[in-house]
Amino acid sequence: MATPAPYRDASRWGLLSPSEGLASSDARAVHVITRGNVDGIVSSSFCFAVHPDARVSYVPSATSAVELLRKDLSARHFYLIDVGLTPKLIKTLNAKARGGTRVTLIDHHQTSLMHVHELGPAVEVVMAEGGSAAGAALDHFTRAGALAPSDDLARLAAIADIVEYGTSRHLVDAIRLHGLERLEEEAEHLDFAWRLEIEDDRFRANTGRRLAKGVWPSEVSEVKARYLTMLNENRWLKAQERVRSRLVVRNEVALLHFGKRKPSLLGFGTRALTSVAREEGAKVAVLVNRRGSLASIALRATGDTRLNLGLFVEEFTREHGIVGGGHPTSAGAKINSRSLALFLDEIIQSA
Repeated sequence: MATPAPYRDASRWGLLSPSEGLASSDARAVHVITRGNVDGIVSSSFCFAVHPDARVSYVPSATSAVELLRKDLSARHFYLIDVGLTPKLIKTLNAKARGGTRVTLIDHHQTSLMHVHELGPAVEVVMAEGGSAAGAALDHFTRAGALAPSDDLARLAAIADIVEYGTSRHLVDAIRLHGLERLEEEAEHLDFAWRLEIEDDRFRANTGRRLAKGVWPSEVSEVKARYLTMLNENRWLKAQERVRSRLVVRNEVALLHFGKRKPSLLGFGTRALTSVAREEGAKVAVLVNRRGSLASIALRATGDTRLNLGLFVEEFTREHGIVGGGHPTSAGAKINSRSLALFLDEIIQSA
């Protein structure tokens, strides 16, 4: 059975793997901190093209980024890419910049746009709306003269745009040159590949270095091998079936609630949830992972809705704790478990 083309729905994905190498003994001058998904991997490739010896850490959250920033006392230049601003991250970035460390923030999250004014003048800020963080990173390095304009790199930014369901001139130009079908195929290669072992940051860094040379993801041997493994094992289809067996739909909100016995979604997480939720006619998909006193929540828009998910979770967590934010159609939150019922009631009513 052919694998469905998953980029033609409104799917997103949720929490990623922990960063590798938290040790503070790495004394490289440039430290890049980014996410571990396609947008982060492509972003790191542009950094490798400019700083071949950079240290790159792939993080699941702003909390992990703060930990890395505080531990690394050697780096002279930090790049924060695709990591949404939180109060602790803002405070840490300002402290680093005031201490003489160069700090560059490159992001496209709505919460960052809302709070970027809280960063001090010493923090270099590059914000983008509508496109991927990778596209913003490429534009930044090109404007600075660190990278020459290149179709090989621009098509990678277009791949990140496809996965993020954004748009930019990189995507428009790449579609004209290569066609949407080729770009979607390459996006699927890279996205499926990192999900095979979501904690493998060695793979992410090696892939980023290879992509920095301007190759397509499918031309990276390990990406190709991992992609074929995912296809041969039917992981995408199996993940969707596991979602269908547990999904509950209420008032056009699709809820997947994990308890103590969390079934594996084979690396696809909210991506599989979003695909199935859209089939069921839901406008919003919500994944809840409750662990003791805390609940992690990922939200994705699956249809037309006036609800701004990023704004919703930020307002909720501002009032009830702990932290939340994201994009209008993709957001995440960490809240106290005692507030979970209220959170779900409000999202169901609002959607």
